[in-house]
Amino acid sequence: MKLRYDSPVFEFMNTLAAFIGLNVLFLITCLPVITIGPALTALYTVTMQEARREHGYIFSTYLKAFRSSFVPSCLGFVLYLAAAAVLIFNVAFWSALQTVLANAVLLLLTFAIVVAAISFLYTFPLLARFDGSLKQVLKSSFPIAMAHRKYTFGLLVIQAAAIAGCLVIPQAKIFMLLVGFSFLAYCNSFLFVRVFRDYEGDAGPETENTAKTLLEHV
Repeated sequence: MKLRYDSPVFEFMNTLAAFIGLNVLFLITCLPVITIGPALTALYTVTMQEARREHGYIFSTYLKAFRSSFVPSCLGFVLYLAAAAVLIFNVAFWSALQTVLANAVLLLLTFAIVVAAISFLYTFPLLARFDGSLKQVLKSSFPIAMAHRKYTFGLLVIQAAAIAGCLVIPQAKIFMLLVGFSFLAYCNSFLFVRVFRDYEGDAGPETENTAKTLLEHV
């Protein structure tokens, strides 16, 4: 039997192998922890490119994006890490008091956590797609998320499903290690592509260039 390289089965296996390789590369570049930010930006650079059907060289695109976004993405991740530490400390502190004032503060902290989580979800895809400064991206992330609440809700559902799957299904952790992070980013990317269209120019080969300046006006 002659092997057809253009068959759906071969294309699926080829895509699966590419996403497994991308997932492994992502995990390796996350190992120093502080590089999780650049790794996320690079991952979304590739997966949004694939979601837009602008197929290219996955690994070279990833490494190029990882290097070019290293400083702002690192700084962004450190800022979110510091914010998370402050919020967790305050939640633990005020939870122990068990007073009316403490409950009011905990309500405010819950709101702050939701805002931070949504902003974090948008920050690295924005860094991957636009050429704005980190300050512009951090300032724009939550307003953009709220302007597209339907897609933001979809993104939150996807993340919640992934977390619940890992907690309930033991095999899901193996899936995440093999291909899960790249697959999750790929699923997210279809929604991010729809959101970012409102801040890009007309679709076309020059879209990446026109998208770079429009973030300033969000």
